[in-house]
Amino acid sequence: MSRRAAVTGAPGVGKSTLVERAAALIGGRTGGVSAREVRIGGRRIGFQLSDLLTGEVGTLASLDGPGPKVGRYRVHLADLEEVGARAIERAVREAELVVIDEVGPMELLSEEFVEAVEAALDSDKPILAVVHMRSEHHLAKKIREGFRLFVVTPESRDRLAGEVAAETRP
Repeated sequence: MSRRAAVTGAPGVGKSTLVERAAALIGGRTGGVSAREVRIGGRRIGFQLSDLLTGEVGTLASLDGPGPKVGRYRVHLADLEEVGARAIERAVREAELVVIDEVGPMELLSEEFVEAVEAALDSDKPILAVVHMRSEHHLAKKIREGFRLFVVTPESRDRLAGEVAAETRP
C-alpha cells in the first residue's frame, strides 16, 4: 500500500504551506492541485487553483461570479473541473507524489473533482492531501479515517513538515 498522509486544521493555520514544504522535502515529480488564498489589501477575496505539473491556474472561488455559494464565496465549478480535477488525473498518470489541496466543501460540490480524488485513492500512488476537519462528505471521512492524519495548529505547523514528508515519501 502506498504511503498516504492528510493534514487538517482551522482555516488559515498553514495547511497548504505545510503541504508545500513537505512535498519539497520529499522531492521527485510532484503533481496535483494546490489552492491558495487571493488577497487584496489584506482582505481575502477568493481562492486560486494551480496544477502543480503544468502551472495552469484557475479560480476556485470568488466573492462574485458564477456558481454555488459556500459561505461568502461563489465556487467556479468550470475552473475546479478543468484545472483541479484534471490536475489530479494528470498527477496519477505522470507524478511520483499526488498532492490534493483541498478536499473541502467548495471542492466537494464538483462530481468530477470527487471522481478524480476517488481515482487517485484507488491508485497505488503516494498521496498528500489537505482535508476539511469537519466535513461529513463520504470522501472527506474516507481520507480522515484511511490516511495518517496530522492536525495542524499554530504551535505544530513549523515542526510537522518533516513528519508528513517521512509518512508520504514514495
